[in-house]
Amino acid sequence: MKILVIEDDVNISFALERFFAAQGNEVTPCLNLELAFRIHPEGQDFIILDLNLPDGDGFEYLSSIRSLGMKTPLLLLTVRDQEKDMVRGLTLGADDYLTKPFSLPVLKARMEAILRRASLGDNEQALRCGRLVLHKSTNMALVGDRPLELSSKEYDLLELFMENQGLTLPRERILDRIWGWERGDVYDNTLSVSIKRLREKLEPYQDYIRTVRGIGYRMAEGDE
Repeated sequence: MKILVIEDDVNISFALERFFAAQGNEVTPCLNLELAFRIHPEGQDFIILDLNLPDGDGFEYLSSIRSLGMKTPLLLLTVRDQEKDMVRGLTLGADDYLTKPFSLPVLKARMEAILRRASLGDNEQALRCGRLVLHKSTNMALVGDRPLELSSKEYDLLELFMENQGLTLPRERILDRIWGWERGDVYDNTLSVSIKRLREKLEPYQDYIRTVRGIGYRMAEGDE
């Protein structure tokens, strides 16, 4: 699991990194908001966020990512124990609120509970193929933690392939699904050009979309 830790206390940040890394997680520590905003939230599996940061308030970060439709599970970890702060944090979209001092096992248990709840709603909203992730709820696709800049047709193509991993899709079926009533205006090489452009944007995973000669295309399953 990839965990983003936004915490300015070096001792706490190091303790969190050591604790979760020992369990096989990949931890990215950020000591301020400037660094945090450079990392795409949807490339992470979980975010631990402090409120009192040297260059701003953690609420600013929380509000920003939620306003953009990003639903990465997030827990606020802070010394602020006032009810008004708890209410504000949960209202802005935090999944839980834990005050310092805290217990690492309790923090882990709360994170696991959040992830269980998130998985129930995310199973139908996110499509995954290896390092590729497509979030249907926000129409966002990522390679690792890199967001893809896709045209509407490229997004529709990727969604179709990811919904049918391991299956060969005939060209006619793809054209009908993606272009529909526009088929009459689509040239023979339009699909080939669109696939080529999509593959280029998926680099270094462009080989996930494979040509099946004489038939169409197939997206490899994530473990192929």
